[in-house]
Formats: sequence, C-alpha cells, structure tokens
Amino acid sequence: MSDSKRGLICGRGRSLTRFANLFDQEYDFVCLINEFNQFIREDKLLLNFLREKSEKSFLTQQVNIEGGGVDSFLLESLDVKEITMARLAYNGSDSKWRPLINTSIFDHLGVTLTMQPDSLEPYMHHIKNSLGIAILNMIIDKKCAKIDIIGSDFYEADYFLSHRGPDWAAVSQKNVQDRLKKGIDKLIEIFPDVIFNIYTCSSYENNSDNCYIIRIK
Repeated sequence: MSDSKRGLICGRGRSLTRFANLFDQEYDFVCLINEFNQFIREDKLLLNFLREKSEKSFLTQQVNIEGGGVDSFLLESLDVKEITMARLAYNGSDSKWRPLINTSIFDHLGVTLTMQPDSLEPYMHHIKNSLGIAILNMIIDKKCAKIDIIGSDFYEADYFLSHRGPDWAAVSQKNVQDRLKKGIDKLIEIFPDVIFNIYTCSSYENNSDNCYIIRIK
C-alpha cells in the first residue's frame, strides 16, 4: 500500500462543515456518500470545494440501493469519475446482498453504475452502513493509506443543512449509533497501517494508534 495515496470521505452529517478548512489539502481520491446534488445546490462554497477537488482528484459518488442523489446538475457541476453502489448484506438471510437497483435510471444521464467490487466481500460481515463500504473502497480498491472522514456523526447530530430523512427517528436511536460505531472500530482494528482522521460532531471515541478524532462543535 503506497503511503502517497490519500482519500477523503464525505458523509451527510453536520460535521461536513469541516470541508471549509480543507481547501488547501490534496487528495488522490474523494468519495461522496449518498445524496450530494441538493447540498451543492444550496451551498455554493461546498460546490466550489467539490468542483476543485473533482478536477484534481478521482471523485466517486457512492449511492445506496435507492440510487438517489445523481442528476444532471451534479454531473454538470462536478467531474464525477465513478458512480458506485453500496450493497449491504442482509442479516439473517440466505440472500447474499440487498437487491440490485434498476440501473436503467442512470441511462438517460449517460453514466455507468459500477458494482461493488468482489474484493470487499471478505470484510463485508463487519460493515454496518454505507460509510464502512466507502472506507473499504478507499483501502481495498483505491489503496489509500491515509483517510480523512467528514460528515459522519453516527446520527448524534443533524444532517448538513438539516436535511433529515423520514427514517431519522429510527436511525438516531442509541442502539443504532452504538452498532455503527462498533463497525468503524472493527475496520480501524483490521487495517492498523491505515491512518484515519475522523472529524465528527458525535461522541465517538477511538484510542487506536492509527485513529485521530477531531471534535467539531
């Protein structure tokens, strides 16, 4: 794994505001998790930040099985190199993955949806949400040795620009928060040679030598 590879993962939590302090940081890869098309419509500084990064970095837009967030505005505004789908395994089911989405919804946009690489499979039983898949993609597929994470608050803080989904009451329960944190703990443990910088508004703690928590108010 090359020490020169550095990645930035952008989630949808309130700590995404940290992007304003990262303009001078250089990344080889940037990954946006789920819907960012509305964010860049409403926040011009974020649009400028991601436009600049997409011109210098390999930008991935990761969608979930609903496939939301990709539209002509996003594609015209940013130099999106790859659109990939996160497919979590079912719990307690014989089905290996959640169903594929209908990829024809992307046809009219003239883009190709990349499936989740098979190389992630040995680690998928540790994954609890889309953030974990983005981390695995950065490590396994993109060979990053340093990963900055912003916008991941484990549902302890509001979404960026207060864009809460209809499932907020369910996903913001403490048992869900704790489950997601344990999933990230496991990935940090499995990959001790990868340096994680996590900017978060949450109470998440990790004392591993390869993980640094930067608290965002």
